Amino acid sequence: MTNKQTHFLADWRQLCHAALFETNPVKLLERISRARNAVLDRIEDCHTKPLNGEQHDLRDALTTLDHLRRITERQNGDQSKAS
Repeated sequence: MTNKQTHFLADWRQLCHAALFETNPVKLLERISRARNAVLDRIEDCHTKPLNGEQHDLRDALTTLDHLRRITERQNGDQSKAS
């Protein structure tokens, strides 16, 4: 594995973990967006050089981030209505 591949692998995973464990609702959507972009960048990079098993992890991460984004947006909308 090259240094570039290791960097991408650590980067998208770290950003996903940061989004999943963010407790501040103000920061959460930004973290989700950054993680999602990193996953999409990695998917694009892997298109020509896939790593074993990483494709599945990337798809799972993208699905999880999309679910988290929808839940967060719904909760933010509910909080706005309650104000």
